[in-house]
Amino acid sequence: MALPPGRELAVTVGAEFSVWNPLMRHWLVWMHDECPRIAANVRVDSAPRLVEQVQNGSLDIAVVYATQQKQGLINDLLIDEKLVFVRNTGAEGEISPETHVRVEWGEDFLAGYEAAYPELAHAGISVSHGPLALDYILAVGGSGYFRMSVVRPFIAQGLLELVPHSPVFSYSVYMVHSSKADEDVLAQIRTGLRAAARLCE
Repeated sequence: MALPPGRELAVTVGAEFSVWNPLMRHWLVWMHDECPRIAANVRVDSAPRLVEQVQNGSLDIAVVYATQQKQGLINDLLIDEKLVFVRNTGAEGEISPETHVRVEWGEDFLAGYEAAYPELAHAGISVSHGPLALDYILAVGGSGYFRMSVVRPFIAQGLLELVPHSPVFSYSVYMVHSSKADEDVLAQIRTGLRAAARLCE
């Protein structure tokens, strides 16, 4: 990344599709306020592509769900995220497969989810992108598993409620970087990402 006038350093950070909002927005604002002489480049992409870019050196850090066990990469925990079961406020009775949305949060989640709710394994709608599934439920009703940090405002507004006695699943966010990366550059990025993560709690 070429340095624009007035900048002393450039950093490139990637974020997975499901994690960029609002985390990366908070990070960019933090960089603007705290590190005005650093040029920032943000990329939003799939986890495999982001990790590949970390490995080839075109990304300083990738922010992704789940650890990436690859040689030469280091995983730093950023957010201990939780997936919670929610439905529209006031819904009564059993969760129905016809109105339930099966959100594909990865293999580890699906194994626990299907063990807890085998009757929902063949839900009427299946979505691979959490924000899309949440928008759908807010528009027409239903239920599904979502990140607590995302649904908390809707619970507070009375639009959604937690499904009683439902299991909670871990879905943590990691900062992935090369073991050969410049530590001074990483320190600046990590400080900003941790500040941004606190705003998402």
